Amino acid sequence: MTTFNALEWAALRAIFAETPELAPLLTAQAEQATVTKRENTGGGFFTDISVAGDWEPIRSKSPLGDNVFARVEGLEHGLGLLVFLEEGRLHLLEGYSVAGEDTQPLAFESVAFEITDTPGGD
Repeated sequence: MTTFNALEWAALRAIFAETPELAPLLTAQAEQATVTKRENTGGGFFTDISVAGDWEPIRSKSPLGDNVFARVEGLEHGLGLLVFLEEGRLHLLEGYSVAGEDTQPLAFESVAFEITDTPGGD
């Protein structure tokens, strides 16, 4: 079982903060979740999330993350960040290159970043 890295946790917290009424439920799921797969797509990243247990489904639109971005060392224009729900559970965290920049050289588990509410570079 794998836990979230610093960028993933920061992204999730910022996304959850956009919906304060759901934040406690989303946070509780995230704290019990495991990362099942990570992929650097070359245009961002995907983090597959598994939430075990008997959780009441969260009723919300999907994806969440209307205004969550990250300034990332090595990208001029940064990342946009979204989290997808499936059947009311956390399912996928996506980081996408705002300007289509190549993310292949980046190590997302250790990259320097800053979460922001507007796109922008480093």
